[in-house]
Amino acid sequence: MYLFKTSGDTFNSVIKNCKHAFHYMPRDWHPNELILISKNKKDCEDGEKQIQYTMRFVDIRPLEQGEVEKYWPGNENRWKYLINCKQIKPIDKPFNIEDLLIDDSDSYKHVVIFKKIKTEHKEIIKKHLNMLNLS
Repeated sequence: MYLFKTSGDTFNSVIKNCKHAFHYMPRDWHPNELILISKNKKDCEDGEKQIQYTMRFVDIRPLEQGEVEKYWPGNENRWKYLINCKQIKPIDKPFNIEDLLIDDSDSYKHVVIFKKIKTEHKEIIKKHLNMLNLS
């Protein structure tokens, strides 16, 4: 399970196209792995929760010329790799990571692009998503 962070500027395109982009090739991914999509806190409106969608990992590949401009206009040459995903699902009751990991959310506070969810936190998050029928 991974947490993807995205800016308010790129969030809608990540959701619409089920894709995300990175500077370098992330490692240790598994087909169909669950991904939590989180909008950067500074881009959330008052009362808006960060984690609003889940999706499943498909593959990673180098970006093609012009592809960034197609999905995220104005960001050409910003990233090098594209993550393709599938099965995007909105979360009925969006949440912030600190809502679930009240005493142990600091390790996710400064995530800029993505972070693998710690093993001990996966079960807490899965339990929450199961209650929402999203795992």
